[in-house]
Amino acid sequence: MIYIVSLQYSPVFKSLCFALGNQLEEKGMKVKYILSSHYEWMVSKNRNIKFIGNSKDIATILHDSINYRNFNRIKKLVLTDKPQWVYFFNIHPFFNNYIARLVNKYGGTVIQHIHEPYVENKNHYGTFQKRWLYLFEYIQGNILKKCDVVILSSQEACGLFNKRYSGFKGKKIIIPLLYEDLGKDLIHSERKYLNFIGPPVTAKNPEKFLEIVSNSRSMGFNFLIISREKINDKKYYQYDNLEVFQNEKISDNSLGNFMKKSILTITPYKTARQSAVVATAFMYGTPVLATNIGGLNESIIHKKTGYLVDIDSDISEWVNGLVYIKNNIKRLSKDSRDFFEKNYSEINWPKYFKEVFEISD
Repeated sequence: MIYIVSLQYSPVFKSLCFALGNQLEEKGMKVKYILSSHYEWMVSKNRNIKFIGNSKDIATILHDSINYRNFNRIKKLVLTDKPQWVYFFNIHPFFNNYIARLVNKYGGTVIQHIHEPYVENKNHYGTFQKRWLYLFEYIQGNILKKCDVVILSSQEACGLFNKRYSGFKGKKIIIPLLYEDLGKDLIHSERKYLNFIGPPVTAKNPEKFLEIVSNSRSMGFNFLIISREKINDKKYYQYDNLEVFQNEKISDNSLGNFMKKSILTITPYKTARQSAVVATAFMYGTPVLATNIGGLNESIIHKKTGYLVDIDSDISEWVNGLVYIKNNIKRLSKDSRDFFEKNYSEINWPKYFKEVFEISD
């Protein structure tokens, strides 16, 4: 049996978990999902799922971690099933550590997918998040002591991992973020939006996005921010060419419909290890206008799957990127969708099975 685990809710991990599970089940493997109950609204009832806790942020993580019933449930579940492999898709500071310790005792294999190995320049983040990153990296290091395999999703992430956790003795494997393919029935409806996927946190460089919006007001572009978190800052509502859509529960279908209606996605990030936003955009044949930095330029091919702009470039170069993608949307859309199928679709998982799980593809 294989456990696929995400005990801290973040909507993107639903698709990552089921992409792996789908392909393992195709191979006849028995899969059980161990998830935060916050995922319940996103998943179908015919899956083999156990929901434990309600973790989705620091407050709920701490609340879950002082509830001994959660640990009792975990212990009973793990020691009854004794899964041969446990694949953690993200970090829960306390539950991952506890599960890994139980699995280590009977000789199972612990696999941890690391998305944020190390942030060198934490000034790209807000004050609170900067402090949290120091603690997070320390906690992550403790979990890694109990892991046999680490999965990283880019060369950028791998390099940073080696800097921060140079003493890790297990196996390291680079595997792109692989998603359920929800864009197979892609219908080329009218594309009118230039979207930015929020929330507009400091590292995503929302100021640059607003600068792009402001400097292209006369060009007829329709900009759209999509966010699962509420956006209260009035500056996002002062542009007649910018629409804000916010909803705590944006379904995969809703996000997909926005992507299908978008000319491009804008990712003017200051820092990135990899990007779920880029992979999601490509799923729906939506090119990406992005900062030319590690973690983004491994997948965004200039003038093929998007347009790359150096971080210190003048705003006019960002506007040039908008125009280039709009004028070449048919070709770039096809290339983006093709790139997704070859690199990010769940159908790519089996070629990694031998290295990760020691099972044949």
